[in-house]
Order: sequence, then structure tokens, then C-alpha cells
Amino acid sequence: MFKELGLMALDSLRANKFRSLLTMLGIIIGSATLVAVLSLGNALQSQVFERFVDLGTRRIAVLPGDPQARGARDVPGYGLLSIRDYQALEQLVARHPDVFRTIVPEVSLRVQARAGNSSVTSTVVGTTKDYQLVQTVPVMYGRFLTDTDDQQTARVAVLGALVAEDLFGKDNVAGAIGRTIEVNGKPLQVVGILRQLGGPFSSDQRILVPVSTARLRIAGNQDLPGRGLQMSSILLNLQSERMVERGERLVTSTLRATRNVPDGVIDDFRLNLPTQALGVLAGINGAITGFIALVAGISLVVGGIGIMNIMLVAVTERTREIGVRKALGATDGDVLSQFVLEAVAISVVGSLIGVTSAIALVALVGAAAGLGVAISWVAVGLALAFACIIGIGFGYYPARRAALLLPIEALRYE
Repeated sequence: MFKELGLMALDSLRANKFRSLLTMLGIIIGSATLVAVLSLGNALQSQVFERFVDLGTRRIAVLPGDPQARGARDVPGYGLLSIRDYQALEQLVARHPDVFRTIVPEVSLRVQARAGNSSVTSTVVGTTKDYQLVQTVPVMYGRFLTDTDDQQTARVAVLGALVAEDLFGKDNVAGAIGRTIEVNGKPLQVVGILRQLGGPFSSDQRILVPVSTARLRIAGNQDLPGRGLQMSSILLNLQSERMVERGERLVTSTLRATRNVPDGVIDDFRLNLPTQALGVLAGINGAITGFIALVAGISLVVGGIGIMNIMLVAVTERTREIGVRKALGATDGDVLSQFVLEAVAISVVGSLIGVTSAIALVALVGAAAGLGVAISWVAVGLALAFACIIGIGFGYYPARRAALLLPIEALRYE
């Protein structure tokens, strides 16, 4: 019986192809939008997360505290980081090799770099050779910094890709190795060029130099009274992403003790954790994807209203047919099932067309944009499930009206 009703529903669709297609339009658009948005959204989120992994998801960055924060202590140099903090954390890293891999300093300065007639405003970062273990700084030409460079306060620099292009031209980046640039009027020899990574947190627009060179040759005396060299940040590399929480606790307790922060007083430093950035990104992506999916859902509901409208018209057009079927013994349940199945057929066929279109669209966009896009089969399942629900929900009222028609009145209908 159910198979027969299903075949009758499909016959009804074929009998009015153009009208059925127009009726399906809202369902087609809604299903296609839902599948395409969720598939492309997942691919984009994966790409962004991979980029953040490249930039360091096994890293804790210690930053200066905010002197304007509520509860901040009124002490000279509140929140500033120094070599004393670095040394305390260095000992912490040595005591917990199961948690930390290494530690590096960052002494950042805004500078004017010049090579010949070209100049660019950039950021000099004084650091050590282990910077490569904490940040993603792949060398494309030349070499990276060494311990010897730091010990000798060497006048050497490793340029970010965009800095090298601005100073020497895009076609002569490799030729920059061995050339001399001036940073705030101080000559430095280029020993390395980094590969371009892109993104706001990469080293593309930075100039990396030994920390001793940044302190003594470029910035001058950066020492804090009684605390040693002032640092912009301190980076700690973790053994794995699972150590983020434990590492955070160890770093916090060590710095509070080193900096004599009393109990009940807020930290006079800040920790930048990879989970924070990833959480914000996931939240933003989820909100955008959810909003567009909501729009797709509205389109599905609008399509359902169209189905209800066309089914009401179908009931009116087929009143005599309903009367004949009832006169021959069809029950109210038979008539109800027939019209509900016709509504579901319209909705599901429209959803299948939309899903097929979305799969083709996602494949084209993925190929054009170079994204590794995978179809969200969850979205496909949701689209088809919603289509069934909408078909039943919006098809029930017209079907109920058809089922309640009295045979004698239906046969008399003109």
C-alpha cells in the first residue's frame, strides 16, 4: 500500500513538472545553501586553524601587564618584563622538561630600515637561535641566527619576506644575502631571508637580530632599574598542546613569586595562550556559519509554505477524484497518506536537487580557491531530514482537508 502511494505521489509530480519545480524552488535554494555553507565553512575553519598551528599552538607568550587594569599596583615599572623574569622562567623550563621544550626572549622595536634608496618601517625583534622552535620562521635563503651571533653582538639580520621585497625588490630577494642594510642608522649584514607565510602574526614584516645586538647596537640601554634588560615578551614552547593548562599554572605561579605579587592581587603580567585565539576563531566562525544556516532554514520554511499552497490548490483541483476514491472504499487515512506523501515527495526531490547542486558548487569553489573542501555529510543529512519534516508539516493541513471531504459533496463538485 505504501509503495503504491509513493508511486502515485511521483506520478503527480511528473504530471505537473513545471509547477512542481516552481514549488520546489524554496526547498532547492535552502538545501543547497545549507550544504554549501557548512561544507565551505568547515574547510575555511580548517585552513585558519592550520595557519594558527603553523604560527604556534604549543606556545605560551608572557606579555607585560596592563598598568590601567583594575587592581594594578602603583609601583614604578609596573607590569614590565625584564631579564630577571626570563631567568626565573628559564630555570622553570629546566626543571620541567616534560612540560616545556625551550624559552626565548623577544625585544621588539619599531625601526626605519634602509637599503640604498629604498626604506621601510618595520619591527626589529631581538631573540636567540631557539626562536625557530617557538615560532614558524622557515628560512628560504641563507641561514638563521646562531649562539655565536648573540655572544659576539654580531651586526647580522634575518629579514622577513615582505621586508626583503620592499628593500631589494621582489625579483632580487635571493641577492639580498650578504648585502648591508641600515636599521635606525646602524649597519647590519643580511644573513637570511624567511619564507613568506602570510597572516597578521607572521614574521613577514619583521627583522630578526641577536638579542644582544638589539639591546646594545640598535636600542641602546634597555635595562630597567635593578631588574636588567627590558623585554617585550617571553615565549615558552610546550611539549604538546595537552600541556597548555599545566604550563599556564607553572608560569603564573613562578612569575607571581619572582615579582612578589601578594595573594589576592591581580597578576602584573599577561599570558597569551593558543587556546584563547583558537577559541575566538571557532566562536566567530560558528556564529557566521550559524547565521547563514539560519537564513537557509528560513528559505526551507518559505519553501514549505509554497508546498502548502500548491497542495491546497491540488486538493481543490482533485476534489472529484477524492470523491470517486472514497466512493470506491478509500478511507480517510488513505487519502491523508496520499496527499502527505505527495508533499513529502515534492520536498525531498527538491532537497535532493539542492544537495546535488551544492556538492557541484562546493567542488568548483574548492578547486578554484585551492581549498581542501570535504562535503559536510551532516549538512546533507540535515537538509534531507528538514525536507521530510517540512513536507509532513506543511502537507498535513491540505491532506487533512482532503481526507475530511464527504464523498457525496466531492462528487458533486464542479
